Amino acid sequence: MKNALRTLRTTLDLLLGKRLRLFAVADVLVIGWVFLGMLLDAGDEPQAVYREVVLVPMLILGLPALSGLVEVERRAGCLDLALSSPAVERYFLRRAVAVSLVMVLQGWLLMLVTWLREGRSFPLVSCFAQVVVVSAFLGALALFWAVRLKTSGGVWLASVATAVALQRWFFHNPVPDRHFGIHAALFPREEALLDWTVSVAVLGSATVLLYFYARRRLRRPELMIA
Repeated sequence: MKNALRTLRTTLDLLLGKRLRLFAVADVLVIGWVFLGMLLDAGDEPQAVYREVVLVPMLILGLPALSGLVEVERRAGCLDLALSSPAVERYFLRRAVAVSLVMVLQGWLLMLVTWLREGRSFPLVSCFAQVVVVSAFLGALALFWAVRLKTSGGVWLASVATAVALQRWFFHNPVPDRHFGIHAALFPREEALLDWTVSVAVLGSATVLLYFYARRRLRRPELMIA
């Protein structure tokens, strides 16, 4: 466990450098401010928690962190050396997985706290699955654009544009409009199950496609160096 945490910290430190603490502080402030406001306002729904406390930090903090997956080597002038590594796919994929894993763990924790606070009145398993799929999608999306564009700003803008193009599924809220009690704590009821299943299927398929296209690009380093 300690080795895994050390590896995760090292990977994030390599990716973000001196900005790691800035991202961590900004994340705590954004989540703490919004979540505290929701705790104090009894009228807020769990839907708002997923949208504003889970999804928004992924976009305004997680995606910018992912945008520099390849730019680190570009700035250092050692991209050709990184691409010549026999494990070049794992080299860049490890960074995307590290950021996505942090987003997953954070999203799970926040949804679990909300689920307990709301008396287990919405399907937790489907929320957990949505967080995993969205985080993996953002990781694959950033990697796809990072191996094609030269600046982190371009990667971020292209990733946001792609997410907006898939907004029907990307912004799908796994928390149903109505609460059904503890007996519905696993998956949505029939009226919401289809939309959730389609959202997971579309984002999951897009994640796989984006990853394979990114891997194909990494196997042709001359295109990235040119």
